Amino acid sequence: MRILLIRFSSLGDLVTLEPPFRAYRHFFNKAHLTLLTSGLGRGVYEDTEYFDEYITGENFLDTLQKLRQNNYDIVINLQCTRPSHWLTLFTKKTRLVNQSASMLQKYFYIKPTVKTHKEILEELGCDREEIEIFFASNSMISLPHFPTVFSWNNQEVKIIALAPGASERWKSKKWGDKNYLDLAGVLLSAGYKIILIGSALEHSFGQDIEKKYPQIINMIDKTNLSQLKTVLASVDLLVCNDSGPAHLAAGVGTNTLTIFGSTDIKHCVAFGPYFGKHKYTVVEPRLNCQPCYKSKCPTEHECMNISVTQVNMFIEEMLE
Repeated sequence: MRILLIRFSSLGDLVTLEPPFRAYRHFFNKAHLTLLTSGLGRGVYEDTEYFDEYITGENFLDTLQKLRQNNYDIVINLQCTRPSHWLTLFTKKTRLVNQSASMLQKYFYIKPTVKTHKEILEELGCDREEIEIFFASNSMISLPHFPTVFSWNNQEVKIIALAPGASERWKSKKWGDKNYLDLAGVLLSAGYKIILIGSALEHSFGQDIEKKYPQIINMIDKTNLSQLKTVLASVDLLVCNDSGPAHLAAGVGTNTLTIFGSTDIKHCVAFGPYFGKHKYTVVEPRLNCQPCYKSKCPTEHECMNISVTQVNMFIEEMLE
């Protein structure tokens, strides 16, 4: 049996799909499972046993060409956008399950009933009582990762990872390079070991902070997502902006402190089914414009007037 699942999304959303993906693997353990996703989805799950194959086409025609090389018994469309519906239309399949809007509903703006993963699995004939095991109220997100012992794990000091970046379109989420630079100095003075993580967007800042504090371990732009999971699993705390690394760290059970500005704290991993301790900090009192969800602040970025002292207080509290 060949089954295709379709899901593109942000890093955080992809991490939250760990329990459903684990469930699909369990109930179809003898099937060949393919995930049509972005490079992020592949990066998060390619070191797991959840899927046998990943398709990450560069464009529509390239993706369709890859899909049409197989006949799928079941296609599960978890995306349900117009492009995903066109892909499923031309994909060779026996059965199609849409999580939300079908193609006609999407084009005629008919509001659908969104199916839960439990309902999808029930529709596919899986045992209802067994399904409950995966989706019980106490089920937790737990990303598989390769256990690795790093050189910094041999030292009897607390290890803190700092992730100063955010995606290119979300500059408003950034607490600021200077704040992270000052925080690094405070933490080093307190005896903590510091690891920097991030993408190529933070490469220049990583070099600057490494010059000032050569004892810092600079891992910016030096890991893929699979390796980053392993690095995050080896530290005691991640301090970051509201971005994907918070979900990735929480997914492997690492404590997190997330700094919020332009987005709503309801997105914090503190409110998700994650192992570990998770807190957030936000400017007080809240601003009338907050959260604005604007990619770039039109004023003076007042929502990020959060002091290094305030952040450090949270860190000391969490690492007591």
